[in-house]
Amino acid sequence: MKAQKLVRLLVAAGLFLATGLSTTVLAQDTYKLAAKPTLTVMGGSTIHDWEMISAQSQGKAVLLVEGTTLKSVKSASITMKTESLKSGKDKMNEIAYDALKAKKYADITFTLTSFKNLDGKKGQATGNLTIAGTTKPVTFTVESSVKGGSVFMTGETAIKFSDFNLTPPTALLGTVKTTNDLKLTFRVSFLPNVI
Repeated sequence: MKAQKLVRLLVAAGLFLATGLSTTVLAQDTYKLAAKPTLTVMGGSTIHDWEMISAQSQGKAVLLVEGTTLKSVKSASITMKTESLKSGKDKMNEIAYDALKAKKYADITFTLTSFKNLDGKKGQATGNLTIAGTTKPVTFTVESSVKGGSVFMTGETAIKFSDFNLTPPTALLGTVKTTNDLKLTFRVSFLPNVI
C-alpha cells in the first residue's frame, strides 16, 4: 500500500516536471527581423569623422521571452548587403565599397554563437561576423526591451579594418586616410514569426 502511494507520488511529480519543461521549450519562439533595421558603421579620417548607415537587412532569431523581459537568445543570424551601406556621398560610398570588396563579397553576415544575459535588459551577444570573406568572432553589448510581443534591441562593438584583412581606404591620392578603428552599432526589432 505504501509502495503504491510512493509510485503515484513519483508519477505525479514526473508529470509536473515534464509539463513545466515542455512549457519552457514552447516559450522559445522564432522571430523575424522587422523592416527598417538601422545598422551603422562609424570611423574617422585625417579630416573628419564619418558614418555609413544601412536600413536593409534580413534576419531571424530564436528568443526566449518571459513577460516583458528577454531571457535568452538561442540563435540569431542577420544578413546585410554590403552596398546597402550609405554615407550620403556617392564618392565616399564608392571608396567604401571598393575597400569592402563589395563586388566579390555582396553580403555582410552575423551569426550568433552565444548570448549572456547580464540583468534582464542588458546582455552580451557573441558571434561570427563575416566581412569581405573573412570571419571573426565579435561581442556586442546589447540592451533589449519587449513591447507588444516585439523584441527591441540596440547594441555596439568595436572592430578594425585589419581584423578582416582590409586596408583602411584613402582618398585624394592618399592625402586623406581613414583610421583603422571602427564602431558598429545597431537598432533592430524582431517580430514573432507567425506561420
